[in-house]
Amino acid sequence: MKFVLSSDRSCDIYCDEMTARGIEYISQVFTIDEVPHVDDFDKDEDYKGFYDQIRAGKMPTTSQINIAEHEEFFEKLLNKYDCDIVHLTLSSGLSSTYESACKAAENINEKYGKQRVYVADSLGATVVQRIVVDEAERLRDADVSAADAVKMLADFSSHVHVWFMTTDLMHLKRGGRVSGASAVIGTALNIKPILVINKTGGLSVVQKKIGVSKGMGYMADMFKKYNADCTTKARVYIPSADSDYAEQMKQKILEIRPDCEVVIGWVGPVIGAHTGAGMVGVCFLSDKPREV
Repeated sequence: MKFVLSSDRSCDIYCDEMTARGIEYISQVFTIDEVPHVDDFDKDEDYKGFYDQIRAGKMPTTSQINIAEHEEFFEKLLNKYDCDIVHLTLSSGLSSTYESACKAAENINEKYGKQRVYVADSLGATVVQRIVVDEAERLRDADVSAADAVKMLADFSSHVHVWFMTTDLMHLKRGGRVSGASAVIGTALNIKPILVINKTGGLSVVQKKIGVSKGMGYMADMFKKYNADCTTKARVYIPSADSDYAEQMKQKILEIRPDCEVVIGWVGPVIGAHTGAGMVGVCFLSDKPREV
Protein backbone atom coordinates (compact mmCIF):
# COMPACT_ATOMS: atom_id res chain seq x y z
CA MET A 1 0.00 0.00 0.00
CA LYS A 2 1.55 3.26 -1.17
CA PHE A 3 -0.93 5.59 0.53
CA VAL A 4 -3.54 5.72 3.24
CA LEU A 5 -6.96 6.97 2.15
CA SER A 6 -8.94 9.45 4.22
CA SER A 7 -12.02 11.60 3.68
CA ASP A 8 -14.26 14.02 5.48
CA ARG A 9 -17.65 12.68 6.50
CA SER A 10 -19.59 14.49 3.79
CA CYS A 11 -19.16 11.30 1.73
CA ASP A 12 -22.01 9.85 3.86
CA ILE A 13 -20.57 6.37 4.25
CA TYR A 14 -21.39 4.79 7.60
CA CYS A 15 -18.54 5.25 10.08
CA ASP A 16 -18.17 1.54 10.76
CA GLU A 17 -18.05 0.80 7.03
CA MET A 18 -15.27 3.36 6.54
CA THR A 19 -13.31 1.74 9.36
CA ALA A 20 -13.85 -1.74 7.91
CA ARG A 21 -12.57 -0.53 4.53
CA GLY A 22 -9.49 1.03 6.09
CA ILE A 23 -10.59 4.58 5.27
CA GLU A 24 -9.73 7.18 7.88
CA TYR A 25 -12.18 10.06 8.36
CA ILE A 26 -12.66 13.45 9.94
CA SER A 27 -16.17 14.53 10.89
CA GLN A 28 -17.94 17.79 10.25
CA VAL A 29 -20.10 19.41 12.92
CA PHE A 30 -23.68 20.61 12.52
CA THR A 31 -25.62 22.70 15.01
CA ILE A 32 -29.30 22.55 16.00
CA ASP A 33 -30.71 25.00 18.56
CA GLU A 34 -27.17 26.17 19.34
CA VAL A 35 -26.14 22.62 20.28
CA PRO A 36 -23.24 21.21 18.20
CA HIS A 37 -23.42 17.62 16.95
CA VAL A 38 -20.66 15.55 15.34
CA ASP A 39 -21.60 13.79 12.10
CA ASP A 40 -20.80 10.27 13.25
CA PHE A 41 -23.98 8.71 11.83
CA ASP A 42 -23.78 4.94 11.70
CA LYS A 43 -27.34 3.70 11.23
CA ASP A 44 -30.59 4.59 9.48
CA GLU A 45 -32.13 5.86 12.70
CA ASP A 46 -29.47 8.58 12.95
CA TYR A 47 -30.44 9.98 9.57
CA LYS A 48 -34.17 9.62 10.11
CA GLY A 49 -33.92 11.40 13.45
CA PHE A 50 -32.09 14.29 11.80
CA TYR A 51 -34.78 14.71 9.13
CA ASP A 52 -37.56 14.36 11.69
CA GLN A 53 -36.13 17.45 13.38
CA ILE A 54 -36.07 19.34 10.08
CA ARG A 55 -39.69 18.37 9.39
CA ALA A 56 -40.54 19.71 12.85
CA GLY A 57 -39.17 23.11 11.76
CA LYS A 58 -35.58 22.97 13.01
CA MET A 59 -32.97 24.81 10.93
CA PRO A 60 -29.55 23.12 11.25
CA THR A 61 -26.38 24.98 10.38
CA THR A 62 -23.02 23.56 9.36
CA SER A 63 -19.43 24.68 9.72
CA GLN A 64 -16.30 23.87 7.73
CA ILE A 65 -13.35 21.92 9.08
CA ASN A 66 -10.71 24.57 9.75
CA ILE A 67 -6.96 24.51 9.12
CA ALA A 68 -5.99 23.62 12.69
CA GLU A 69 -8.43 20.68 12.79
CA HIS A 70 -7.07 19.38 9.49
CA GLU A 71 -3.48 19.74 10.71
CA GLU A 72 -4.22 17.77 13.86
CA PHE A 73 -5.94 15.05 11.80
CA PHE A 74 -3.14 14.80 9.21
CA GLU A 75 -0.42 14.71 11.86
CA LYS A 76 -2.20 11.88 13.65
CA LEU A 77 -2.31 9.87 10.42
CA LEU A 78 1.35 10.49 9.58
CA ASN A 79 2.32 9.34 13.04
CA LYS A 80 0.15 6.25 12.67
CA TYR A 81 1.20 5.19 9.16
CA ASP A 82 4.53 4.99 7.38
CA CYS A 83 3.28 6.17 3.99
CA ASP A 84 1.66 9.09 2.17
CA ILE A 85 -1.92 10.23 2.76
CA VAL A 86 -4.56 10.94 0.08
CA HIS A 87 -7.37 12.96 1.60
CA LEU A 88 -10.69 13.57 -0.19
CA THR A 89 -12.79 16.60 0.65
CA LEU A 90 -16.20 18.09 0.10
CA SER A 91 -16.28 20.07 -3.17
CA SER A 92 -14.34 23.32 -3.28
CA GLY A 93 -17.37 24.77 -5.04
CA LEU A 94 -19.58 24.13 -2.01
CA SER A 95 -17.31 24.83 0.96
CA SER A 96 -13.97 26.27 2.06
CA THR A 97 -13.10 22.87 3.56
CA TYR A 98 -10.95 21.96 0.54
CA GLU A 99 -8.98 25.19 0.80
CA SER A 100 -8.45 24.64 4.54
CA ALA A 101 -7.29 21.07 3.93
CA CYS A 102 -4.81 22.23 1.27
CA LYS A 103 -3.31 24.86 3.58
CA ALA A 104 -3.08 22.33 6.42
CA ALA A 105 -1.39 19.81 4.11
CA GLU A 106 1.09 22.46 3.02
CA ASN A 107 1.95 23.22 6.65
CA ILE A 108 2.28 19.55 7.59
CA ASN A 109 4.35 18.70 4.51
CA GLU A 110 6.88 21.36 5.49
CA LYS A 111 7.23 19.64 8.86
CA TYR A 112 7.46 16.04 7.64
CA GLY A 113 10.13 15.15 5.14
CA LYS A 114 9.49 11.69 3.78
CA GLN A 115 5.71 11.32 4.08
CA ARG A 116 3.34 13.72 2.37
CA VAL A 117 -0.34 14.62 2.51
CA TYR A 118 -2.10 14.99 -0.87
CA VAL A 119 -5.54 16.63 -0.98
CA ALA A 120 -8.06 15.71 -3.68
CA ASP A 121 -11.17 17.76 -4.45
CA SER A 122 -14.14 15.41 -4.91
CA LEU A 123 -16.04 18.12 -6.85
CA GLY A 124 -19.08 16.81 -5.05
CA ALA A 125 -20.70 15.82 -1.81
CA THR A 126 -22.69 12.96 -0.31
CA VAL A 127 -23.05 10.10 -2.85
CA VAL A 128 -20.98 12.01 -5.45
CA GLN A 129 -18.09 12.07 -3.00
CA ARG A 130 -18.85 8.46 -2.11
CA ILE A 131 -18.25 7.35 -5.72
CA VAL A 132 -14.92 9.22 -5.74
CA VAL A 133 -13.98 7.57 -2.43
CA ASP A 134 -14.77 4.17 -3.99
CA GLU A 135 -12.43 4.94 -6.89
CA ALA A 136 -9.70 6.21 -4.56
CA GLU A 137 -9.97 2.96 -2.60
CA ARG A 138 -9.54 1.00 -5.84
CA LEU A 139 -6.40 2.99 -6.69
CA ARG A 140 -5.04 2.47 -3.18
CA ASP A 141 -5.56 -1.28 -3.42
CA ALA A 142 -3.94 -1.31 -6.88
CA ASP A 143 -0.76 0.16 -5.34
CA VAL A 144 -0.96 3.41 -7.31
CA SER A 145 1.22 6.17 -5.86
CA ALA A 146 -0.43 9.04 -3.98
CA ALA A 147 0.73 11.64 -6.51
CA ASP A 148 -0.62 9.62 -9.46
CA ALA A 149 -3.86 8.81 -7.65
CA VAL A 150 -4.64 12.48 -7.05
CA LYS A 151 -4.09 13.25 -10.75
CA MET A 152 -6.35 10.36 -11.78
CA LEU A 153 -9.05 11.35 -9.31
CA ALA A 154 -9.16 14.90 -10.70
CA ASP A 155 -10.28 13.53 -14.07
CA PHE A 156 -12.50 10.85 -12.55
CA SER A 157 -14.44 13.37 -10.43
CA SER A 158 -15.42 15.37 -13.50
CA HIS A 159 -17.22 12.29 -14.87
CA VAL A 160 -19.47 11.78 -11.83
CA HIS A 161 -22.87 13.31 -12.53
CA VAL A 162 -25.69 14.14 -10.15
CA TRP A 163 -29.16 15.59 -10.64
CA PHE A 164 -31.35 16.19 -7.63
CA MET A 165 -34.75 17.63 -6.86
CA THR A 166 -35.61 19.65 -3.77
CA THR A 167 -39.14 19.26 -2.47
CA ASP A 168 -39.28 21.55 0.60
CA LEU A 169 -39.17 25.16 -0.58
CA MET A 170 -40.18 26.41 2.85
CA HIS A 171 -36.98 24.94 4.31
CA LEU A 172 -35.02 26.80 1.64
CA LYS A 173 -36.87 29.96 2.68
CA ARG A 174 -36.01 29.43 6.37
CA GLY A 175 -32.39 29.09 5.38
CA GLY A 176 -32.48 32.26 3.31
CA ARG A 177 -31.80 30.43 0.05
CA VAL A 178 -35.03 31.56 -1.65
CA SER A 179 -37.26 34.51 -0.93
CA GLY A 180 -40.46 34.12 1.06
CA ALA A 181 -42.56 35.03 -1.96
CA SER A 182 -40.78 32.50 -4.18
CA ALA A 183 -41.23 29.76 -1.59
CA VAL A 184 -44.94 30.47 -1.11
CA ILE A 185 -45.68 30.75 -4.82
CA GLY A 186 -43.48 27.77 -5.70
CA THR A 187 -45.14 25.63 -3.05
CA ALA A 188 -48.62 26.66 -4.23
CA LEU A 189 -47.73 25.82 -7.83
CA ASN A 190 -45.98 22.57 -6.82
CA ILE A 191 -42.71 23.68 -8.43
CA LYS A 192 -39.75 21.35 -7.91
CA PRO A 193 -36.31 22.84 -8.71
CA ILE A 194 -33.79 20.48 -10.33
CA LEU A 195 -30.14 21.15 -9.55
CA VAL A 196 -26.78 19.73 -10.60
CA ILE A 197 -23.27 19.90 -9.22
CA ASN A 198 -21.54 21.61 -12.11
CA LYS A 199 -18.06 21.44 -13.68
CA THR A 200 -16.47 23.49 -10.92
CA GLY A 201 -18.22 21.60 -8.13
CA GLY A 202 -20.77 24.33 -7.44
CA LEU A 203 -24.56 24.23 -7.68
CA SER A 204 -26.60 25.18 -10.73
CA VAL A 205 -30.38 25.18 -11.10
CA VAL A 206 -31.11 23.61 -14.48
CA GLN A 207 -34.89 23.12 -14.48
CA LYS A 208 -38.07 23.87 -12.53
CA LYS A 209 -40.69 21.18 -13.00
CA ILE A 210 -44.32 21.10 -11.94
CA GLY A 211 -44.73 18.14 -9.64
CA VAL A 212 -42.55 15.31 -8.41
CA SER A 213 -43.41 12.99 -11.27
CA LYS A 214 -42.17 15.41 -13.95
CA GLY A 215 -39.11 16.17 -11.86
CA MET A 216 -38.18 12.50 -11.59
CA GLY A 217 -38.92 12.04 -15.29
CA TYR A 218 -36.46 14.80 -16.16
CA MET A 219 -33.74 13.26 -13.97
CA ALA A 220 -34.35 9.85 -15.56
CA ASP A 221 -33.97 11.48 -18.99
CA MET A 222 -30.64 12.97 -17.93
CA PHE A 223 -29.46 9.58 -16.72
CA LYS A 224 -30.45 8.11 -20.06
CA LYS A 225 -28.60 10.87 -21.90
CA TYR A 226 -25.36 10.55 -19.96
CA ASN A 227 -25.32 6.90 -18.94
CA ALA A 228 -27.51 4.72 -21.18
CA ASP A 229 -24.56 3.92 -23.47
CA CYS A 230 -21.87 4.15 -20.81
CA THR A 231 -19.30 1.36 -21.09
CA THR A 232 -18.80 1.39 -17.32
CA LYS A 233 -21.57 -0.56 -15.60
CA ALA A 234 -20.89 1.05 -12.27
CA ARG A 235 -23.07 1.36 -9.22
CA VAL A 236 -25.76 4.06 -9.47
CA TYR A 237 -26.78 5.93 -6.35
CA ILE A 238 -30.12 7.49 -5.52
CA PRO A 239 -29.33 10.28 -3.02
CA SER A 240 -32.17 10.51 -0.52
CA ALA A 241 -32.85 13.03 2.23
CA ASP A 242 -35.36 10.60 3.73
CA SER A 243 -37.38 10.95 0.54
CA ASP A 244 -40.69 9.18 -0.05
CA TYR A 245 -39.77 8.98 -3.75
CA ALA A 246 -36.37 7.27 -3.59
CA GLU A 247 -37.72 3.82 -4.45
CA GLN A 248 -39.67 5.22 -7.42
CA MET A 249 -36.53 6.94 -8.68
CA LYS A 250 -34.62 3.69 -8.32
CA GLN A 251 -37.18 1.84 -10.43
CA LYS A 252 -37.02 4.50 -13.17
CA ILE A 253 -33.26 3.99 -13.41
CA LEU A 254 -33.58 0.20 -13.51
CA GLU A 255 -36.04 0.52 -16.39
CA ILE A 256 -33.31 2.31 -18.35
CA ARG A 257 -30.33 0.23 -17.19
CA PRO A 258 -31.50 -3.08 -15.65
CA ASP A 259 -27.86 -4.24 -15.71
CA CYS A 260 -26.79 -1.62 -13.15
CA GLU A 261 -26.72 -1.99 -9.39
CA VAL A 262 -28.87 0.84 -8.04
CA VAL A 263 -28.42 1.78 -4.39
CA ILE A 264 -30.41 4.30 -2.34
CA GLY A 265 -27.91 6.30 -0.30
CA TRP A 266 -28.51 8.67 2.60
CA VAL A 267 -27.84 12.36 2.23
CA GLY A 268 -26.26 13.24 5.55
CA PRO A 269 -26.50 16.36 7.71
CA VAL A 270 -23.72 18.30 5.95
CA ILE A 271 -25.85 18.60 2.80
CA GLY A 272 -29.27 17.80 4.27
CA ALA A 273 -29.05 20.88 6.48
CA HIS A 274 -29.23 22.94 3.29
CA THR A 275 -31.63 20.90 1.11
CA GLY A 276 -34.13 20.00 3.81
CA ALA A 277 -36.02 16.72 4.02
CA GLY A 278 -37.38 14.93 0.96
CA MET A 279 -34.66 15.69 -1.58
CA VAL A 280 -34.09 12.89 -4.12
CA GLY A 281 -31.87 12.50 -7.15
CA VAL A 282 -29.66 10.25 -9.24
CA CYS A 283 -25.86 10.01 -9.23
CA PHE A 284 -23.65 7.96 -11.54
CA LEU A 285 -20.35 7.66 -13.38
CA SER A 286 -20.38 8.48 -17.10
CA ASP A 287 -18.01 8.29 -20.05
CA LYS A 288 -18.99 11.90 -20.66
CA PRO A 289 -17.67 14.74 -18.47
CA ARG A 290 -19.99 17.25 -16.83
CA GLU A 291 -21.23 19.84 -19.29
CA VAL A 292 -23.04 22.38 -17.06
